[in-house]
Amino acid sequence: MATNLNFEKFAKDAHEYINFLAKELGHPDEKERVLIIWRAVMHCIRDRIHLGESMQLIAPLPMILKGIYVEDWKYSEHPPKKFHTIEEMKEEVKAIQRQYGEEDFPWNKSTEEIIAITVHSLKRFMHDEQLQQLKEQMPKELQELVS
Repeated sequence: MATNLNFEKFAKDAHEYINFLAKELGHPDEKERVLIIWRAVMHCIRDRIHLGESMQLIAPLPMILKGIYVEDWKYSEHPPKKFHTIEEMKEEVKAIQRQYGEEDFPWNKSTEEIIAITVHSLKRFMHDEQLQQLKEQMPKELQELVS
C-alpha cells in the first residue's frame, strides 16, 4: 500500500517556504524569527476568520505549517477575535510574537508591512480567489497593502 507520508518532504516543503518568506521579509538568515512571525500572523488570522475559512486556508499549506497553524487552537463557532482596524491586528500580532519569545527584533519593516508580506506569501499555495477571500476578512488598511 502506497503512502504519501514522507517526513523529509514535509520538512523540505516547509523549509523552502520559510527560506522564501525570510528573503521576502529581508532577513534570510533569521529563519527561526521568521517562523515566529509567520505563526503570530497566522494565529492572528486564524482567530479572526471562521472555522470553514481556516480549513480552506490550511488545506494547501505544507504539512508542518498546518501543524503550526492549529497549535493551541480552540474550537469556536464564531471567531474569537473581532478586530476591525490594522492597529488592533498589529497589537494582536505583537502580543502573539511576545508569547512565543520574539521581542524587539529590528525587522526594518513596519508590522503592517510584515503582515502584508506574510499574507501575500500565501500566494505560493492559494489560488487568487482564495487569497482574495482571505483578504476580505482582514481590516481595510491591510487589504490595500496586500497586492
